[in-house]
Amino acid sequence: MKELAEDFKSIAKKDRSLFVWMAINFLLSLWMFLIPVFDLKPGRIKVWARYSDIYRGYEQSDWYYLLAFSLIALTMGGGHILLAARLHTKRGKDIARLLLGASILILAIGIKFLLSIVGEG
Repeated sequence: MKELAEDFKSIAKKDRSLFVWMAINFLLSLWMFLIPVFDLKPGRIKVWARYSDIYRGYEQSDWYYLLAFSLIALTMGGGHILLAARLHTKRGKDIARLLLGASILILAIGIKFLLSIVGEG
């Protein structure tokens, strides 16, 4: 754990651009975490959900369906930031930047898909 804290300190001091990529990744994962949380209304057992972009109809689904997206966002956001910090130390900043770029792209696609599922996109 100490090594990870030192990795973050060195990234914050020496490589600001990678730190910005980490911040963008964190903010996107936070946004993807909060979309379903704020969409849920107390007392609603079933929620409107769209299961794919191909099928344009909405169906009733269980409320916890949308919370799965929140768990994915936390796992991707936190996990990829920690992995990028470790990669920065072990393999260099280019591979860490590549991982964060791919993670940002996946989160952006996930947010777009999630917004279409909850009917806001």
